[in-house]
Amino acid sequence: MQIYNNFSCYYVLYNIIRFNANMNVKKLAKKLWWSLTAFQTINNLPDAVIFVDSDGRIIRFNKKACEIFGLSNDDEAPIVFFDTVVVEGMTIVRKSALCLKPFLASATVAAKDFYVELNAVKHGSGFCINLRDMSKLTEEIVNEDKILRFNNEKNAMLAKLEGDLKSPLTSISGFSKGLLDGLGGELTEKQAKYVKIINSNAEELYSFMDKLLEFSYAESSIFESEFHNFDIIDALKSVISDASDSIIAKKLAFDFDYDEIEKRTIYSDMNSVKRAFKNILETSISMTEAGAIAVKVSNPDEAACLKYGLDAAKAKSYLQIVICDSGTGVPDDEMKYLCEPYAQLEKGKKNFLRALKLGSASILVKRANGFINITSEVMKGSRFEIILPVEKD
Repeated sequence: MQIYNNFSCYYVLYNIIRFNANMNVKKLAKKLWWSLTAFQTINNLPDAVIFVDSDGRIIRFNKKACEIFGLSNDDEAPIVFFDTVVVEGMTIVRKSALCLKPFLASATVAAKDFYVELNAVKHGSGFCINLRDMSKLTEEIVNEDKILRFNNEKNAMLAKLEGDLKSPLTSISGFSKGLLDGLGGELTEKQAKYVKIINSNAEELYSFMDKLLEFSYAESSIFESEFHNFDIIDALKSVISDASDSIIAKKLAFDFDYDEIEKRTIYSDMNSVKRAFKNILETSISMTEAGAIAVKVSNPDEAACLKYGLDAAKAKSYLQIVICDSGTGVPDDEMKYLCEPYAQLEKGKKNFLRALKLGSASILVKRANGFINITSEVMKGSRFEIILPVEKD
């Protein structure tokens, strides 16, 4: 193998001398170095590599540079300056070499404009420049921006149409309930049966629409937070009171512990906190057919501070709300998209509604400058953890 390598080197040297008899020794040495050492490595790199002299003339480049910038290896090809392929190229090259960090630059080739990530280092009296084509990434960013803008506009539209969407359902539910109560006269058994179905479906659709619109508003660009001081325990108690019928109907044991906290007043967005807690509690109740649900309010312990990057010395500046249940839990393959309703559409209405509730809760907690974390184990229950700042920043 060593003999073969030596033979290859001599063969390359022979051909360089043979075809470049008039070349001066310095130029010959450079070409030999390029051919025998660096060329193969540099030529196979996934990014474009270009060597320029101090005046910005392109003197060497690899195969990727040929593909991206249309450079030619022909010795008779005209001299190309780096500034002709990258806008203000040498200015950016010198800045990159000085700062030792990459910069985004605009390239123009055959009337096509695109972006490149440019990273340069000094090489002799010139520079060695690494260029990564960012066209694909740029397209992805543009497309992602379009999707985000579309989602914001769509959510804002739904939020503005909330009254128009809910009013007909409220009327259907209210009038059907009135008919069942005999306000329009006595109904036959068959009529009562159909009106009950109408009423039940209208109320179910109203509840579903309420969660969908809540999620859309929380995610939209028109959402406005309202921060003020309020009693967190009273706020949570009002939500628990509204859910008490469902808890009693399922005969679940329920515990609300807030003995450890010293200060009940916090500065936050009360509506966001209450809605987030309500959605989590409703989800917890729906997944728990028997057993217990416990809600504990305290200041985060050392482990929680470490998890959320909080200063343990300032633990009392934060509030921790933990909701634990003994319900069915969530399978591991569903945990990744637990708070993403769009990803749950194929898994049925039940999963979609749960994802709407938890998705809204997640967004609303973040709107209130808090953190949320959900863990679950099948047939062992779920744990929902919320961390909220207590005081105004």
